[in-house]
Amino acid sequence: MKYQDKNFEYTDAKVYDRRGELSLLENYVLGLWQPFLKKVITDLSGDKIVIDLGCGTCEYTTAAKGAGKIYAVDISEEMLRICRKKLESLKQAEIINAPIENFISSDIADLVVAIGIWEYVNPDKLYEKIKNITKSGSKVIVVFPNIYNDLNWMRSLTKWKMVAIRPGFIKKLFKNDFTLIDSASFGTVFWSPKKLQFLAKPIWKLEDLFWKPFQKFLPVGINVYYLFERK
Repeated sequence: MKYQDKNFEYTDAKVYDRRGELSLLENYVLGLWQPFLKKVITDLSGDKIVIDLGCGTCEYTTAAKGAGKIYAVDISEEMLRICRKKLESLKQAEIINAPIENFISSDIADLVVAIGIWEYVNPDKLYEKIKNITKSGSKVIVVFPNIYNDLNWMRSLTKWKMVAIRPGFIKKLFKNDFTLIDSASFGTVFWSPKKLQFLAKPIWKLEDLFWKPFQKFLPVGINVYYLFERK
């Protein structure tokens, strides 16, 4: 089962939502990132207006259950079919099937979630949208694949396509209007055949342990997390 095509575009929402079952690598990475990000979203969203841009199947949107209002925005109706089931009990949630650049809200966000979409859209246009829906004090969660991670630069090299982003590019994008207040990077993984990933996992764990003190300054994890606050 695959949830991405050769260009790393999502092709199967149901398989995507269960991607942690596909390989030890996927399971290891999700086991690190999902609890961390869900806690951040839960902590920041209480009674707030939350806008999740590129929400997908809403695996992270559900963590904002204490929010006063939720907008879940995605271009894929297939993804949103799963999202709707997950958010059935959240009466404050509004699900919107539209390209991010076409999303219009009368509300200004207290918290914007932008996880795993930067490599699929024009980052400058996404940033402008985020500026348009935030105010002074608004928080923005940004998560993107890190080009300095071994697995990501190998994917980019083999596909002749950039599938990850330089952390410095994102920092520069937000520099004028936002303050960086937190960051993290982990999942220092490298490619391994599925059948041998049980041998690679202890090495991934050791690398994460070794790099942990340096990740804020020299991120090499598979993803980078930034928390920005609007000036």
